[in-house]
Amino acid sequence: MNKAYSYIRFSTKGQIEGRSLKRQLESAETYARNNGLALQSLSFKDLGVSGYKGKNTTDGELGKFIQAVEGGLIEPESYLLIESFDRMSRQPVETSLLLLMRIVNLGITVVTLMDGQVFKKGSMDMQTLMISLISMSRAHEESAVKSRRVGDAWHKKQSNAATELLGSPLPAWLHYNADKTEIGVIEEKALIVKYIFFLSADGYGRAAIIRRLNEEKLPPIGSRSTKWHLSYITKILNGRTVLGEYHPHITNALGKREPTGDVIEDYYPSIIDENLWFKSQAGINSRRIGSTGSIKKGVTKNIFSGFVSCECGSSIQFVNKGTSDKGGYYLVCSLARYGGGCKYVSHRYYSVQWAVLIALQQLLTTYVRKPEDNAKTVRLEGELSALQKGIDKLVQDIDEHGFSSTISKAIRTKESRIDEINKELVDIQSSKVVDDEPVDLNELTGNINEQSERLKLHQYLKRQLKTIVLHSNKTTIDILVNNGNNIHLNYSKDENLWTANNGMSFRVEV
Repeated sequence: MNKAYSYIRFSTKGQIEGRSLKRQLESAETYARNNGLALQSLSFKDLGVSGYKGKNTTDGELGKFIQAVEGGLIEPESYLLIESFDRMSRQPVETSLLLLMRIVNLGITVVTLMDGQVFKKGSMDMQTLMISLISMSRAHEESAVKSRRVGDAWHKKQSNAATELLGSPLPAWLHYNADKTEIGVIEEKALIVKYIFFLSADGYGRAAIIRRLNEEKLPPIGSRSTKWHLSYITKILNGRTVLGEYHPHITNALGKREPTGDVIEDYYPSIIDENLWFKSQAGINSRRIGSTGSIKKGVTKNIFSGFVSCECGSSIQFVNKGTSDKGGYYLVCSLARYGGGCKYVSHRYYSVQWAVLIALQQLLTTYVRKPEDNAKTVRLEGELSALQKGIDKLVQDIDEHGFSSTISKAIRTKESRIDEINKELVDIQSSKVVDDEPVDLNELTGNINEQSERLKLHQYLKRQLKTIVLHSNKTTIDILVNNGNNIHLNYSKDENLWTANNGMSFRVEV
């Protein structure tokens, strides 16, 4: 029978007198009993110790547990039972992951009792690891937000929030405490919401996200929902409540809710960081332009879908010719396919795919934002300021001289332009976030058979490339890159060799 050790931590000593200590002990006892483990009387407790700065691993009981394993006092194949990852660590994801892997690599099986996840050397799957990373990230972000706030001021704000929102429902991943003086996070629901944003950033459209949630049997988070709805996914992805923002709304004369007043930041606990939100917006914008139905559904075999064209200027279609000797996947000019005049030529898909990817691995550098993008941001922000001043003057005119339909119309026109500018600014910032993020193209292509990696690769290439042009001679491919470093490939049939315009050469075997 394997031995099990419980690890218990909480940051405030007041929790010793409450339910937290007893709950964590009972959970460990129940798990050990149900899984045939011998729970040891020796347990490791960090009571009143924060996991945000890692003191529990350097000076605390968790560190002593690791030392005991390394010293042979605790034998391999033992179990470490913890309530959830935030008990073990609230440090940045990379630090928390290294801590988890350090323990697992010592031969210890780690179990998170709240969700029943098991982390054992040699049997950790990608889905389990991904969920753990999301949980680690959430724990760190929550502690980081708390550390930046002055306690009394933050609690006062939450108390005011509860008063102002009294009678109005909170987002599904939040809840009030018993006396409605604070707003807390429902962890399991917040993890699902964050997962939705990760999927969106990685190239999944709304329908594909719902399909993925259903496949993984993740339940709807609404209190009265029995299934996921496109409108709800849209509301989550487009809203900024996940960032902690609250924008008061009123119901207009037509019965439609519309925003009013200023956005209040840090009103709710945030559950994702702003970079992830912008990455999701970039993914949404990318899918909105030129994406096929398969991409929007989260399934693709053609990673160039939407940005590959024929030399005649027409789009290229992805064609499946079956499983015969001459079958397989091909790229064909849409004009030629329907007898529109261009020469009908079938380009073997995988030959094109690997020729382009090999060339990009060698030549494509991280895209650098051009100076005019910064200039555009400054111009838009200047126009935004001028529009707001104009609205203020028009409102003052109404106050002094009474209502005017002409002035009212002018205000609405300016407000409409403000909405357009705000959207443009979000698009610019979203593009900047994803373009500035380092991408390991070798890693993406190495995992190209995984559907999620194909979607991620498609999104990355679509952001970086203008188009890929296939020539009817089947020996020329032009790769037009946003940063101007275009790649021109020529193929020699006699030598079975591709040559790039910078002298690089390679062969493709498919």
